[in-house]
Amino acid sequence: MASFYTIFTQFFPPKASFTEDDIPSQVGKVFIVTGGSSGVGFELSRILYQAGGTVYCLSHHEGRGLAAIEKIRSTVHISTLGTLHFIPLDLADLTTISPAIGKFLAAETRLDVLFNNAGRASMPLDYKTVQGLEPHFGINCAGTWLVTHLLAPILTATAKISPPNSVRITWTSSVLVDAMAPKGGVVMKEVRTPSKQRHEHYSASKTGNWFLAYEWNRRFGASTGVVSLALNPGSLKTNTWRTTPWYHYWPYYFILGMPIDGVRTNLWTAFNKDITIDDGGRYVIPWGRWHTTMRPDITAGLKEEKDGGTGRAIEFWNWCEEVTKPFTET
Repeated sequence: MASFYTIFTQFFPPKASFTEDDIPSQVGKVFIVTGGSSGVGFELSRILYQAGGTVYCLSHHEGRGLAAIEKIRSTVHISTLGTLHFIPLDLADLTTISPAIGKFLAAETRLDVLFNNAGRASMPLDYKTVQGLEPHFGINCAGTWLVTHLLAPILTATAKISPPNSVRITWTSSVLVDAMAPKGGVVMKEVRTPSKQRHEHYSASKTGNWFLAYEWNRRFGASTGVVSLALNPGSLKTNTWRTTPWYHYWPYYFILGMPIDGVRTNLWTAFNKDITIDDGGRYVIPWGRWHTTMRPDITAGLKEEKDGGTGRAIEFWNWCEEVTKPFTET
């Protein structure tokens, strides 16, 4: 476990230095928000739309997704509005991802920021994804990896015609990386043959998101100009926790932030002009700060074995690539 201070400062962060009021016009910009129908994704979609952006909300429940878009349209009343679109996407079923991305690519020629916001926590022990994967690794990591993989060409093309460092990918992590992730961050044996430690699987999957953000940057950041970053949006009152046993959730309820707080972490990560390609792979904590006190056993996973690390991020990337390979054609 990380130090008390490392965990405390993520539960009780200083006031946000970058909010929705700091966002310039996003007219002409295109965004994807996975899990855009509720919680942080809903508020993020609303703010991007209000700023004039073209926003695609991707989530698995069509009824809630369309209702969310209608609610945003009916409550935002300013002169410069963007556009809102819904595309069904179920990260628990890899067969839905390529068709969803295909619909987006048929409609758009650019993508400025991909917000990998969707995820699930503390899923029931008997639940598996459609492809039989442990749900935390399958939904939070493999599905998200596939979305990002299929969108890499349009992100790269957009970076070539955009201001340097402005095209970005965010990968959503959690304070539980510091508080509960197993030694090394991700145990590959547990990924391939999971035990019944569902809380540990969740925290490990959030470490996996950081590993994927770092590894994407290592492989493609310099050549594409796309900045890939991990973030802990904050500990928030959202329906991510809907399958969490009450005795794990309610003791913390009164110290949890609101979705709009988590949005501010996302906005800092996506729009802070001081962030450059050299920051690719870094980790952001609430409500928009660099994480500087990471666990050494986890940061070792970011390094290759030849450089004195464990190579765990590469292993985990390779697993995501392996399990999604049959579904990589758009």
